[in-house]
Amino acid sequence: MEHAGKHALVTGGGTGIGAGIARALADAGAEVTITGRRADKLQEVAAGAERLHALVMDVDDETSVREGIAQAAAARGPIQMCIANAGIAEGGPFEKTTLAQW
Repeated sequence: MEHAGKHALVTGGGTGIGAGIARALADAGAEVTITGRRADKLQEVAAGAERLHALVMDVDDETSVREGIAQAAAARGPIQMCIANAGIAEGGPFEKTTLAQW
């Protein structure tokens, strides 16, 4: 198991690709903290999976991120992998993308 004993944090882990990544990491032996804004979605993904751990965290809120990372590390040790999956995309021409949109 390549990831056995490692601690991964997956943002946006309550749905879609983030949930899929989290499950794959857990299947590979990692302890995985899944984060997102909706506790119900996180708990659905974590239900019945001993290596998936739900944690409400909003990546758009610096305090929430700092506190969430501290909680995850206190519970499962240092975070060794971070999958920054959460976010939203705005449509439009790439060359007109502002730094704030990026």
